[in-house]
Amino acid sequence: MERVPLSVRTDHQDFEVLAGRIQESRYFQNIDISLLKELLRQGEIVNFKAEEHLIQENEARKPEIYVLVEGSLAVLSKGTFLMRLEKAGDMVGEMSILDDREKNTTSVVTESDSTLIAFPNSLFEVEAGASRVSVAYLIFTHILSEKLRITSARVMLEGNIREEDNSQPQLALVEGDPSMRQHLESLIKKNWENVVLETYEDPQTFLREKENQLMDLLIMDPGNYQSMNEIRDAILVAKQQARSIMIVSEFADDAENRRLLSQWGVSEFLAKPCPDFDFEHALNRQRVIHYRERELKRVEEAADTDRLTGLANRRRLDEFVEALVTLYPEERAPFSLIITDVDNFKHYNDTHGHQMGDVVLARIAGILKKRVRRGDLATRFGGEEFVVILPKCDSGNAMLIAEQLRSAVEEEDIPYQEQQPLGNLTATFGVATFPDDADDVEVLLKKADDCLYHGKEAGRNVVVSASSLRS
Repeated sequence: MERVPLSVRTDHQDFEVLAGRIQESRYFQNIDISLLKELLRQGEIVNFKAEEHLIQENEARKPEIYVLVEGSLAVLSKGTFLMRLEKAGDMVGEMSILDDREKNTTSVVTESDSTLIAFPNSLFEVEAGASRVSVAYLIFTHILSEKLRITSARVMLEGNIREEDNSQPQLALVEGDPSMRQHLESLIKKNWENVVLETYEDPQTFLREKENQLMDLLIMDPGNYQSMNEIRDAILVAKQQARSIMIVSEFADDAENRRLLSQWGVSEFLAKPCPDFDFEHALNRQRVIHYRERELKRVEEAADTDRLTGLANRRRLDEFVEALVTLYPEERAPFSLIITDVDNFKHYNDTHGHQMGDVVLARIAGILKKRVRRGDLATRFGGEEFVVILPKCDSGNAMLIAEQLRSAVEEEDIPYQEQQPLGNLTATFGVATFPDDADDVEVLLKKADDCLYHGKEAGRNVVVSASSLRS
């Protein structure tokens, strides 16, 4: 492993290129280049061969933070792949500052020959009572803020794929003793009806088989793990696969162990052997919490939902688009916006009344819900206007989707549609794509609205794209 201090290579011909490349990355792009250079000169260029460990799980933490220049890194936990870092400016090792645990909870391995910049932790720390902070510390806090912003955007987009309210609670029971497993299973089914319950003999099997699923409650005895670190790491991994964890184990008999379980985020812990009443009481407490949180989620979703149509409202639209714009510099994935307006809706309302008009809006909303892709967002924009947001969708695909929606509206059997001026109830669609048609959200909406206007002028019941108006 070769390490070269950048402080002695400030005149190196590649330094300017290096600084520029780091500044273009997702976390450093808003940092002044002179401040960035000042930080870089305090680091060391480190070259790693493929399959070298930067960070080794369960070993003492190195007092260093790394910034990737080129190459590819894999983040692992107990040999299980978690994520890949392969973009210049990606950072690893910051937990050595944020978390006071002495040992690493993950491993970071080079997947190819890689170049990184290593910084000592001391650069990013501030002494208690200090009246001034270093440039490095300010940059570090900015990077953490950017990470949080990007993570929040991802959560917003992933949260758009919502669970059905009537889904059954998903529970898992991990117990090595067959008779105890059978007994606890009977208590669970007695006290919590209408649940999906899966049982496992050991934590390793659960963690492996449910790697990409999220359980509502995990009831586990981690007793077959031999060391404190193994128990802790199993719980930390399990937290990614269960909303709530209940430990039923001899391990919980010790007061210090219970303190650690609480610190690791365990919701309930009972020492074996425990009376049935204690288990049932703890289980019922988790059941109440589960349904309370589900109801809270329902209330939160209602705040983002149009009452008439059940579609997302303008507030959620704004948040969703903001998340897409936030992630664009990193993912370079275009997204498209479709705006649609019911043709001659005023005529329908005036002729048949507002109640029938509401029926039409609800039917159009139903078409949008049914026809858009999983992960798209259909919203009521106001009046008879609707907006659909299509993540990772270019103009060509957006036009295909819009045409499918137009055809579905035209074919829908809606009361009194034959009395409309066009002899049918139809809708016109405008399509614009970020960033090809506009790299500003308000301008993008305006472009889509202009397309809608041109569609109305052209006779209605058509799809018009911003790209077609440019040509």
